[in-house]
Amino acid sequence: MSASKSKTADAKPKRPSQRAAAKLAAKAAVKPAAAPAAGAPAEQPQPAAAAGPAPKPTRGRGKQPVDLGDALVHAFETNERINQYLLEQLAPEIWDLEAPVGKGRVIRGVFAHIHNVRRLWLARRADEANAPAKLERDSATIEETRTALSASCAAVTTLLREALAGGGHMAEFKPDVAGFVGYAIAHEAHHRGQICILARLLGKPLPQAQGYELWNWRKRAEEARPEEP
Repeated sequence: MSASKSKTADAKPKRPSQRAAAKLAAKAAVKPAAAPAAGAPAEQPQPAAAAGPAPKPTRGRGKQPVDLGDALVHAFETNERINQYLLEQLAPEIWDLEAPVGKGRVIRGVFAHIHNVRRLWLARRADEANAPAKLERDSATIEETRTALSASCAAVTTLLREALAGGGHMAEFKPDVAGFVGYAIAHEAHHRGQICILARLLGKPLPQAQGYELWNWRKRAEEARPEEP
């Protein structure tokens, strides 16, 4: 055998290029699976994985959904009940006394301010004649203040329900009725804090138990709507 033939016989076969290997792999991937032989048992489907434990019921399950609009109104009514509770707990003898420090604030004047700010918002919505009467910060009595606050609370809740019926928008307050309720409660809570400080400065602080009761939202909410279960 000649040398040239010997070299050809001994030469190793060439490996396919990477591109050719990729084409072969693609053809194998799309090749349909072979049909089972005649008489062979059909492949049985695999059973599904066992389901995990059932989720625990969420808290409050079985209760009726909360009417968020009515909840907003109830929140403002509860806030008013806290105002009335504070009036009930204050010592009457400090009602019209000036604080010994600061600008000489008077508890009577702070309560009158709460009512008159409500009246301001109501007057923006309705004509002046239909808004509750203004409280005189220099002469209002405790009973007059209780009555005025109850009247302005009732008028504000009517305003809230009208806004909710109109989609939750308030022309006089942005962005919406929920924002207004948050603003109103924060404003009045701020002034309740001032009143408690004034009572302490005047030597008649609220007893600790009554001070805690100002924050008993659940109880005050029940008192705001005693007709509800």
